[in-house]
Amino acid sequence: MGIMSLGKARSGSREWVFQRVSNLAICIWGVIFIGLVLTIDTATFTDWKALFSPIWFKVYSSITLIMVCLNSVLAGWQIGTDYIKPNVINRLFMTLVILGSMAYTILGLSILWGI
Repeated sequence: MGIMSLGKARSGSREWVFQRVSNLAICIWGVIFIGLVLTIDTATFTDWKALFSPIWFKVYSSITLIMVCLNSVLAGWQIGTDYIKPNVINRLFMTLVILGSMAYTILGLSILWGI
């Protein structure tokens, strides 16, 4: 039993690899972010704006944010298939997970690129 993608069932191997790669990218982003925050002398709005102003940081943060949201959908699918047996409730749960992840992505990207 795998995730349905465009009507095709897939095995869990790709999902497992994606989770590991995305978790690595998230950890690397966290280390970079902490390193950059530690270099800030003061914590004014201008300093925070300057922290997020380099294009490389915005692009990497955007990619990481998208990976976080895709990872959350995959985790929601795993939780739903393991613990939520009634089909109607499972579909409702997955719809909420997907909508929440989409909202998080849209809001995060608009904040990130609106700075």
